[in-house]
Amino acid sequence: MDILLSVVGFLLTIGILVAFHEYGHFWVARRLGVRVLTYSLGFGRAIFSTRRGRESIEYRVGLFPLGGYVRMLDEREGAVDPAERHRAFNRQSLKVRAAVVAAGPAANVVLALVFWWLMFMVGTQGVLPKVGDLDAESRLAAAGLEEGDVIRAVDGDPVMTLSDLRLSLLNGAIEQQALPITIERDGSSREMTLDLRELDPLGGEIGRQPTDILERVGFAVWRAPAYAEIAEVQPDSPATAAGLEVGSWIVAIDGREYRDPWALIEAIGSRAGEATRLTIETDAGREDVVVTPRATEVDGEIVGRIGVALGAHPLDTEAAESMFLLERAGPVEAMGLAVERSWEMTTLTFSVFHRLLTGEASIANLSGPVAIAEYAGKSLLLGLSTFLGFLALVSLSLAILNLLPIPMLDGGHLLLYAIEAIKGGPVGAAFEEVFARLGILLLGLLMVVVFYNDIARLMH
Repeated sequence: MDILLSVVGFLLTIGILVAFHEYGHFWVARRLGVRVLTYSLGFGRAIFSTRRGRESIEYRVGLFPLGGYVRMLDEREGAVDPAERHRAFNRQSLKVRAAVVAAGPAANVVLALVFWWLMFMVGTQGVLPKVGDLDAESRLAAAGLEEGDVIRAVDGDPVMTLSDLRLSLLNGAIEQQALPITIERDGSSREMTLDLRELDPLGGEIGRQPTDILERVGFAVWRAPAYAEIAEVQPDSPATAAGLEVGSWIVAIDGREYRDPWALIEAIGSRAGEATRLTIETDAGREDVVVTPRATEVDGEIVGRIGVALGAHPLDTEAAESMFLLERAGPVEAMGLAVERSWEMTTLTFSVFHRLLTGEASIANLSGPVAIAEYAGKSLLLGLSTFLGFLALVSLSLAILNLLPIPMLDGGHLLLYAIEAIKGGPVGAAFEEVFARLGILLLGLLMVVVFYNDIARLMH
């Protein structure tokens, strides 16, 4: 099911973003008088093809979905009817050619704004940035934060959810700053300073997922006190042998009460092969049962498992519900938030690219189609608002990537046009050919790196 959802999410994501990107080229080219021959989603052999309109434009879907193209009339690609030469792309002025090329990335920027606008109107879901159990050696503890504190602002910028906190801390860590933070404790606000210097948030080992910035500063989400509720019992498991049933609660281990399901799971995990007394609560009352966790290898370590899936039964429902937020904005406010989010992500992306080029960031931060598919599936599972935000982020990333001055990308073509404007004439055919081959080499190397990262992360 997870694989199917990832495939569906990937095809939806790539299909929507590539279609709009190529439509930007298509629409501007036709409006400026350039004849369009083909509009294609995907490369390779056509699995669908039709011709429409007075000019018999071919609309097709290629076998390989990683991209698309718009083919225009061009004398460099073959003979052109003299009556149609004025409509050939290569005959257009520098401004027209640049406008057609820039229209693709521009379309993705507009689409990102639309998706974020819709996301803020549909409602953004999030988790309250309330501090849970803190490691005494963590940066948050060193800054003076305590369990139960709610982080309300970072460097003067309001923080509503964990996503806001993650973005603010990542920006601060990239810039190697010590940031002022505002927290709420016992109903009053307090100012503290969080040192993010020497944190290296963009480091990492190739093939492994970079560590989350929240984990790096020691942030753990506060969890409302809850008993572990049995949601599923696996057949032929220690739990089945002990008579555990779905719907009952595990409230204690060897006489010690647990009000945190995660802590209870860790306690059971440390008792592999040991007879363990569990206190079970049902509608009929409490009883003790003895179960021996089965030794199971997880990530190279031996841990105890009793064969149940656990949920949380909050002891304070109001406190548990207060951790989950849903905020909606009106059309005007949502557009302002969309523009702000777009600017934040654009500056962050360029900052990361700059550090990748200078060697300050690890290429372990690069992800490819496999990671996109994985995140697309997860965002679909989390709901419409999350998927819209994911589409917006990938659309903006696609725009920025295409504007990089790399041969074969839109930015590479714009670089050639800039050189043409400076020297007063087009670059030579030989130079353009070498430039294109360099682009193929660079893109090939990039694909190797991102596919390696994706596959290695899956294996780990």
